[in-house]
Amino acid sequence: MNYKKFIPSRMPNLPYKPSDNAGSIVALLTGLAVGAVLGVLFAPESGKRTRRRISDKAVDTVDSINDGYQSIKRQVFTRKDDLVNLKDRMVDKVKNKVAVVSQDFQDFKDSELERTKSKVEHDGSNNSI
Repeated sequence: MNYKKFIPSRMPNLPYKPSDNAGSIVALLTGLAVGAVLGVLFAPESGKRTRRRISDKAVDTVDSINDGYQSIKRQVFTRKDDLVNLKDRMVDKVKNKVAVVSQDFQDFKDSELERTKSKVEHDGSNNSI
């Protein structure tokens, strides 16, 4: 059985992207499912009831996986929003710091320009005497 096709066909809401760890995770889940099915199959019950239990167990397993996926998805989006907010705060801090430094530089430049003009005017008036 090709698990890469089996999982997406059974859980269309779950975006499946094979990775290096996907094989071991799928093997674990497959082993758990096979073990559960074999346990139910060898139980001393009627075939109809056994099939219903297998079906119920499969639905419960799919629901559990989907719930776990949705929980992880919510956590990822929450953390993404936290990172976006942190980035926005840092950008605002940098902009404010740049504005303060820019204003400080402008004030320094203006004061030095005035001081230099005063000195030139003062020196110029002393030389005319």
